[in-house]
Amino acid sequence: MAPVLVAAGIAVAVPACVLLWLNRTRVAVEVVGHSMEPTFRHGDRLLVRRVPAARLRVGDVVVLGQPDTDALPDLLLLMGTVPPWVVKRVAALPGDRVPDAVPGGSAGEDGSGRTVPPGRLVVLGDNTGHSTDSRVWGPVPDDRVLGTVLRRMSVSRAAPAAPAAADDGQGRGAGPAGHPGAGS
Repeated sequence: MAPVLVAAGIAVAVPACVLLWLNRTRVAVEVVGHSMEPTFRHGDRLLVRRVPAARLRVGDVVVLGQPDTDALPDLLLLMGTVPPWVVKRVAALPGDRVPDAVPGGSAGEDGSGRTVPPGRLVVLGDNTGHSTDSRVWGPVPDDRVLGTVLRRMSVSRAAPAAPAAADDGQGRGAGPAGHPGAGS
């Protein structure tokens, strides 16, 4: 009888450990907004892998905490709250040249122009006409990164709609098991 109980305990413990590990390393988020179109649309569900900022590369799509709520007065009035997460693409890492449309940065060591300071990164939305990003915030703190988008889990069922004039490309929502959601 004891070997059966041990086997049953292992059969329960292994899947529980796998689920716990997945819960700590993966997060599901829902896109709210139009700033990442056409890559991701409003209502898409994304699988995000938690990663430290040191592992980011230019071109990665990341979910990060809202960098600057003071820059979003229209969204605050529209929604009554500022969503905690946004989805953006990494455009520059520490030491890289700051894109011309982005304020901030520091003078390069060789005098070649502004560079992204240590501990910061530049993020941009794919839909530049409807995105609040580093062009408004400047380089954002890299400690706000939740992780990188691995893949789309499901596609929005709603027909694509033209973004409203007040849409600034921000997102909100909640994932499964109390995980935070994210917008674009």
